[in-house]
Amino acid sequence: MHIVIGPNNFNMEQVIPAIQARYPEVTFDICKDRECVDRAIVNADAYCGWITREMFLAGKKLRWIQSLSTGVDTFLRIQELKDSDVILTNARGVHAACLAEQTFAMIFGFTRGMKAFLEHQQRHEWAGREIRDSLVELMGSTMGIVGYGTVGHAIAERARAFGMRVLAVDVFPTDKPDQGLQVFGIEDLNTVLAESDYVVITVPLTSQTRGMMGAAQLAMMKPSAILVGISRGGIIDETALVDALTSGKLAAAALDVFETEPLPKDSPLWDIPNLIVVPHAAGGSQYEAAAIRGIFRENIERFVRGDFPLRNEVSKQRGY
Repeated sequence: MHIVIGPNNFNMEQVIPAIQARYPEVTFDICKDRECVDRAIVNADAYCGWITREMFLAGKKLRWIQSLSTGVDTFLRIQELKDSDVILTNARGVHAACLAEQTFAMIFGFTRGMKAFLEHQQRHEWAGREIRDSLVELMGSTMGIVGYGTVGHAIAERARAFGMRVLAVDVFPTDKPDQGLQVFGIEDLNTVLAESDYVVITVPLTSQTRGMMGAAQLAMMKPSAILVGISRGGIIDETALVDALTSGKLAAAALDVFETEPLPKDSPLWDIPNLIVVPHAAGGSQYEAAAIRGIFRENIERFVRGDFPLRNEVSKQRGY
């Protein structure tokens, strides 16, 4: 068996010694650039990393691809991959805690005045009373979570610890355990939006979720509400969001993900005072790389043994 590891920031090659000690028949190519991948993938049984259509078409022996991210929308834009029998696995579960913490960090930027305090600090201004009078607690408020997967669960757990009421929307509401919160079907999205003080978007980007938070959905939210986008760009209509934030229809928003990344320098999103822009970095933590390597190593061992399904297999038709 031959496995190619593409360019990455997670030191995925660290799994090799342990694998070869147990399975000496497994060989690896460690590629630091695209040219190496183009050469090596021709004979690869498995590939770990990000992939293009050209790379996939060249890898005629491929049977398994390990994504380094949870979201796989870029992989599934390759129609030949989507229609193939090649197994696609992802990093689902790795980023649940850090994305949940980032969600509250961004919310606290507004509710606890951290964004305003930093702005005043840069101007050497002591604005204690001015900002203090605008601070609010989360206790007693309502958190709406759109997408109740691993990230949604982690957010809900923390929201309840803050004394919040939690409403969630999911395509499989009956599949979720009763955890002292209400889980609605996607048909009840507007109800959840209307009742929530904070709305967090955690659904994956698919053909069904692209643009699902448009002008009509934003209009359903309370004018005092805060919107957080933490999963993938393209789910929130950015043009509609700019209008809602600048017209006072929505109090504030925080985005870690954008339809075009990096965010273009001329994007109006940069200059909206009631918007926090995070450069798709919320998934970072001291545990991220080791956790992704752990999934990869486990899946190599399963793949070699023929122990299927692999961990975190993606339904390529559903998109997650």
